[in-house]
Amino acid sequence: MLNFKETIAYNVRDLSVHIFRYIHSNNEKMDGNNPFDNGSRDRISCLQGMTAGFIHMNENHQVIQKDLEKGLSISKSTASGLVQRMVKNGLVYTMPSPDDARVKCLYLTTYAKDVMNEITIQAEQTEKELQRGISDEDLATFFRVLKQIKKNAK
Repeated sequence: MLNFKETIAYNVRDLSVHIFRYIHSNNEKMDGNNPFDNGSRDRISCLQGMTAGFIHMNENHQVIQKDLEKGLSISKSTASGLVQRMVKNGLVYTMPSPDDARVKCLYLTTYAKDVMNEITIQAEQTEKELQRGISDEDLATFFRVLKQIKKNAK
């Protein structure tokens, strides 16, 4: 009989829950400088933060909605709603592509760039803490195994 606690699916989900709780418990300790704070007027969702990060990392290239769909593994409708909310919330703006006026390119607003600076600092601290005590070799193995699991799940 399969022991679910020894399955990849259970352990990946369990790890995800632990990391989510870790990130949110650290965010609660921050002193009013947290863009993810539930009480903040300027609150942004984690997916919006990831999207802003994706656009930020690719700022030297044209980023269009299709890039978000592929890069974040989200559906067309999710990406469409996400972009609309981010435009409404003042995080991104769109402009027609210089190559094809039918396609809209996504750009971060100055406000979103400032938020990204805060998120980057938090993400670097979180990543450093999560990697504590793990050798470079073990980390490389971990990422190699994750990549294979992802490939197997397609």
